[in-house]
Amino acid sequence: MKHLFKVISLLALALVLSLTMFQSGIQAYDKNDSSYTNISFEEYKGYQDEGILGEDVTYEEWVELVNASKELENLLEDSSDFEEVYSSDSVEPFSSFTMKRGDVVITNGTSSAGIAGHAGIATSSSYILHIAGKGKKPVKISLSNWHKNYTNKTKSSWTKVYRHKSATKASAAAKWTKNTYLNSNAEYKITGNLASTSVTYCSKLVWQGYYYGPSTKEANGPTIGYRMPYHLPKTIHNLSHKKTY
Repeated sequence: MKHLFKVISLLALALVLSLTMFQSGIQAYDKNDSSYTNISFEEYKGYQDEGILGEDVTYEEWVELVNASKELENLLEDSSDFEEVYSSDSVEPFSSFTMKRGDVVITNGTSSAGIAGHAGIATSSSYILHIAGKGKKPVKISLSNWHKNYTNKTKSSWTKVYRHKSATKASAAAKWTKNTYLNSNAEYKITGNLASTSVTYCSKLVWQGYYYGPSTKEANGPTIGYRMPYHLPKTIHNLSHKKTY
């Protein structure tokens, strides 16, 4: 039965990714494409041995996640589901922007196990809840330190902030995430179990906030599969159109 659920989940994930890419005019990855990265099995096993990847993550799943994360990075500019309220590409200084609870913060300033991007959720106008990676616990980080650690990491690094159209639902998502993860002993690990809270990763806890926090689910199921940082604008729904500053 568990195997059947996993197969169904993988089919659903493949369908979502295919629809996402189709809607944005981008084809799914072709393994013969020169941009397709076929990472070694030894590297995959190394991430599992380090405890970054769960035992339930297959090599084939991991390779697809790595490649999809790179493709999905390009989709952020075309997403019409979120209202982009801040981008580090803007000429406006950081101090001119005020975060709100529930804002989804995404950066290309780091990666984990080859999967590009990092995400967090704003718990106030000044702090973001996130989990940084292996050996880390969920913590709050100030927006200024986020910029220091990620936005300003390289000349090509950026941070984008997205806002749900309902402040009430966004606040509920932030509250659930904060109550569940802040000061918890949750460990960093990428697994296919999206319902668990004992192990988590950056984009999973953001997705969970919108799935479990509001009175009605504001994120796509099922609770088996994976949620990548760059995929959040497509898996958290009922959102307003994008606006760039």
